Amino acid sequence: MSSFRRILFVDVMGGLGDVVLALPAVHALALSHPEAAVHVLTLEPWHVLLEGDPLIDEVIPLAGRGSEDVQGAAREALARIRPDLSITTNRRHGLPELLEAAGGVAVTNLWRSPPPDQRVDERYLELLARDGIIEPHFVGQPPRVAVTPEELKAAGELLAALNPAGRRPVFLVPDSGMAVKRWPQQHWARLTSMLLRSGQTPVLVAEEPESWPALSDAGAVRTPRLSLRQLAALYAAAAEREGVCVGGDTGPVRLATAAGMHAVGLYGPTVAARYGLHPELGVNLQGLPGCPERHPANFTEQVCWWDAQCPFADGGEPGGPACMSHIAPEEVAAALGI
Repeated sequence: MSSFRRILFVDVMGGLGDVVLALPAVHALALSHPEAAVHVLTLEPWHVLLEGDPLIDEVIPLAGRGSEDVQGAAREALARIRPDLSITTNRRHGLPELLEAAGGVAVTNLWRSPPPDQRVDERYLELLARDGIIEPHFVGQPPRVAVTPEELKAAGELLAALNPAGRRPVFLVPDSGMAVKRWPQQHWARLTSMLLRSGQTPVLVAEEPESWPALSDAGAVRTPRLSLRQLAALYAAAAEREGVCVGGDTGPVRLATAAGMHAVGLYGPTVAARYGLHPELGVNLQGLPGCPERHPANFTEQVCWWDAQCPFADGGEPGGPACMSHIAPEEVAAALGI
């Protein structure tokens, strides 16, 4: 295996979940080349998750998301770092051309027509191993987010305040960046009631808790507003107490698994086999698996994707997708072991 001294990893896919999906590749690079300095260019505000990571030497935050912003940041990083290995997870914004013209080894396609049943994070690792960039035994490793002892201590105190009885905490994440990925409020309310009856403590994690009155009315406790690192630390503290997380195909649920917590992922318009949680850390439930409108290769072409208008709506929330309402609270409860 070649020895690299300066590695630049560019991940500007856009979302929190994308950063978490890239973490195993970043860590595998650092561990495969322990003498190398690892630099990561990624978007704000997600960059804070990488700060303090012992395997990353520099985190380069990028505020703008347009092509000019991305190209400018990439050019500056390439000129300053002069990497002998540069990698991008995103083939847009002219990044492949920039990295390939900079000299050294450039890996600019971490997709390459994947099979429909291979997870994105595993695909990154497999291709890097196939190219001889990382050690093969790193293929399949789960994501990990580093938190400090001080953050973990503060999070443990917050968790004790939220859950004074010391029951198993079950974190509920109803939000999603896309309406088509949201589980119906009535399902969340029923699951919350089931959790309480079984002696669990349901904990609502939402940017705007007031948007989910069914959960609060059913008895879920709310977290205060937390920074991203505080949320990661709270998840890590809950993982030490056998806590679990439930939510759709969204970044905060992936973050929970990267902090060490097991999760139940609710997948409707996206394919769990490709975008699901790492099997060591999560159970993936696929709603309406036979939906003829689902396009595994490009979900943005689905008729429901942009406005959540489902042609097969079957009694969920008005305009809600049938694939999400198809996942019953009882199925989720069974995956939680209750």
